[in-house]
Amino acid sequence: MQVIRELKEFAAPWEAAVLTLGVFDGMHRGHQALIERVQKRSRRDDRARLLVTYHPHPDLVLGKRDGRKGSELFTYEEKISLFEPYNLDAVIFLPFTLELARMTALRYLKDILLSKLHASHIIIGYDQRFGRGRKGDFHFLKTMSRRYDYRVERIAAVRYRGEVVSSSRIRALIREGEMHRANRLLGHDFFVTGIVVRGDRRGRDLGFPTANLLWPESKILPGRGVYTAIAEWNGRRYRAMVNIGTNPTFEESVGYKVEAHLLDFEGDLYG
Repeated sequence: MQVIRELKEFAAPWEAAVLTLGVFDGMHRGHQALIERVQKRSRRDDRARLLVTYHPHPDLVLGKRDGRKGSELFTYEEKISLFEPYNLDAVIFLPFTLELARMTALRYLKDILLSKLHASHIIIGYDQRFGRGRKGDFHFLKTMSRRYDYRVERIAAVRYRGEVVSSSRIRALIREGEMHRANRLLGHDFFVTGIVVRGDRRGRDLGFPTANLLWPESKILPGRGVYTAIAEWNGRRYRAMVNIGTNPTFEESVGYKVEAHLLDFEGDLYG
């Protein structure tokens, strides 16, 4: 899978492509349905398989309420790891800037999707919009397809146990600490990739050494509480207990902390 971060000097090695586009924060069941449709159409038509997304998250650039720090389900690097199993030919991370936000839907379609990426078939989610004023919806793409000779289709909302799957709903569940419900909508486990930093070492002194995780600034933090987890280190997996919150036992502790106690582990996790 090729990861493309800049299109200015990019020349597509394929003649035609089936692609989907969106923020893809979470790679949840709805996103998975989109990619599976891309795979199906690309096999039928012998076309390249592409996914077009953005970095940073558009809400961070546009200053929307839910775009505040600590709202992304997965970081840039974590997203790449989630895309890899789907055997896409390329994932394009368009740098999301105010200039891109002001680009008209027609220019976005012509300059990026058609001219640069050679889209012959565009597949979007039920609520996908792009371009200035969010004018680039399914109706727009359908109308333009007759002029520019490409196919377009829209995927209906995906429901799981009667509930519409959406990134905003998953964020709400995670903030409430409802991890099992969030994971069901994701279709995979919520996870974090981080660096272990030195804490106050009180856990080690008490006989229960903990790993203090440096949580990514942009990533959503689950609600305060104690969680069961699986920790992976050096290719091995360990059962773990994770505490998110403050240390009420020690009065001078301030701010939120993420501490993991790995069961049956001996060694040094720092770094």
